[in-house]
Amino acid sequence: MRKIFRPLLLIQALLFSFLSCSLKYDEGVSVEDKVPELVFYGAEFTRYSESSPTFRLNAEHLEQYKDNGASYAENAGFTTWNKSREIDTEGKCGFLSLDTKNKVYTLFNEIEVKSRSQNMEIAASNLRWNGNTEQLTASAGETVHIKKDGLEMEGSGFAASGISNSFSFKYEVSGTYSDETTGDELSSETEAAQ
Repeated sequence: MRKIFRPLLLIQALLFSFLSCSLKYDEGVSVEDKVPELVFYGAEFTRYSESSPTFRLNAEHLEQYKDNGASYAENAGFTTWNKSREIDTEGKCGFLSLDTKNKVYTLFNEIEVKSRSQNMEIAASNLRWNGNTEQLTASAGETVHIKKDGLEMEGSGFAASGISNSFSFKYEVSGTYSDETTGDELSSETEAAQ
């Protein structure tokens, strides 16, 4: 019995060494990318310049990560002020991703943005703001709703420029225009030029 037991034990040991997984102990694992450095609940942050608020963010839940400079907010609201200390933009979304190193901010779920200076309201499910280029964009298939000066429209392939204060749709657009002075209303559906 002893003679049979030794070879079986040796076979089991060899099988275990060949079939077991091995960890790469020489490679470091960065926990900082996986686990938030800071977690806030019911958070409100305000950025000031020359003793006046310029930006405010509030969120039910906010996580900040150390290594990549990213933050993620749930049920977020934001406000910006102009140089005259007047509220310029207000908005909210279900989820907000903030890449402060690259100045890229992505908004998701039930987005509402209201720009007082441009008399414009935007509603969508997915928007991306690039602070370097001052471009607000939506994915090609995303429907974006706009209200501006009597114009109410929706379309896909949305892009807006903060530099030129203009916006466009790349694909099909529909909407109505109401002339507030005459009460006339026009309705239209068109395909955007490609």
